[in-house]
Amino acid sequence: MFGILYNNPAMNILKSTQSILKKIPPFRRVVIGVSGGADSVVLAHILKELGYDITIAHLNHQLRDKDSDADEAFVMNLAKKWSVGYICERIKIPKNGNLENNAREIRYNFLEKVRKECEVDFIAVGHHLDDQIETILMHIARGAGLRGQVGMRCQSDKLIRPLLDVRRKDIEEYAKDNDLDYRTDESNLDLSYERNYWRHKLIPSMNNNNLEKEIRNISSNAEKKLDVISKKAEKWISVNLLDSKFNKEQFNVLPDDVKSEVMIQILGANDLYETSINRLVEFINDGHSGRGVKVKDTTFSIEHNSVLVHQCNDAVLNLPKTKITIDGIKWGNWTIKLKDEKPLYVRQWKAGDKFQPSGMKGSKKLQDFFVDNKIPLHQRKQIPIIVDKKDDIISVGDLRLANGYEDLKNDLTISTK
Repeated sequence: MFGILYNNPAMNILKSTQSILKKIPPFRRVVIGVSGGADSVVLAHILKELGYDITIAHLNHQLRDKDSDADEAFVMNLAKKWSVGYICERIKIPKNGNLENNAREIRYNFLEKVRKECEVDFIAVGHHLDDQIETILMHIARGAGLRGQVGMRCQSDKLIRPLLDVRRKDIEEYAKDNDLDYRTDESNLDLSYERNYWRHKLIPSMNNNNLEKEIRNISSNAEKKLDVISKKAEKWISVNLLDSKFNKEQFNVLPDDVKSEVMIQILGANDLYETSINRLVEFINDGHSGRGVKVKDTTFSIEHNSVLVHQCNDAVLNLPKTKITIDGIKWGNWTIKLKDEKPLYVRQWKAGDKFQPSGMKGSKKLQDFFVDNKIPLHQRKQIPIIVDKKDDIISVGDLRLANGYEDLKNDLTISTK
């Protein structure tokens, strides 16, 4: 995974980079994410010196005021000096949520957009060996499982990391030997950021001369195990995941590590902690029909012997209570109309809902009604519940009117788009 570390860093950094590049399908043109720091500047210089046709891409997050603008100006001047193509954009990072995660997601979306515009195969970024060590230790501490122990790969789909075997000190030595200027981001010293705390406090305090070797072994072993398990999981999914559902019993007999990998591949997410996956596996093993659990933006629900997999749509799951008019309204995927003006409303199913179905004696829980009518859990909040001004249920979608409201059959129209 990490390749060979060379004794003379400044002289052998090119060999280390070339060794990584041999593991990646051949290419000639590449987009390079350049922040202005030593890592990305050296990466761009090396790939240029190796004869690649490079385009420099820089995203100004506007988080550091004048310093951010100075980074942008530096990168633009560097591209002009080297006579290579460049694309620079500015963007505002949302303040809600995790700032680091938001910035990273927006940055990679920008780089992918540039890659497509330039019609090239890969995006190169300057992640190096020190980044890899920090990443794996952080993942282990969070309980991220085998994938976390592998860390970053030299190629992840369209993203490549040619410097992944190179130490940060070697990068700085290369910059010095080749008279390369670069920018220093003072926020990298801010210990309130998790990675900085690991980099400047926790890792130095470990005082372990074998740390690098141990981390490399952890990564290599995890990668070998993961490759075997991934193939087993991929084969199982191809055979058993049909029409977004799979058999619960067939899943439960799988080995635990394959179960976890099946879940990760279905979810399409690498940054899942073992606790989340274990919770999902336990739910499938112990869950009863009619129940569901959400992980990321995907919900798994159990209907009899099947596990249904479906994407969550927050816009659909949080539809407001709305008055129905004679002109008709749009509510989720439904169109609802009244022939005559009446004080009727549409809302979502909520816990504890009861009604008396037409033709039946006594009331029935809406949850039981859904189960009897084999309505999957993930569809229940999408069904329009028609109520009067007292919030008493008049109709459950187009499935059943409430007792005493049969005269609405010709006045109330409920249909999907």
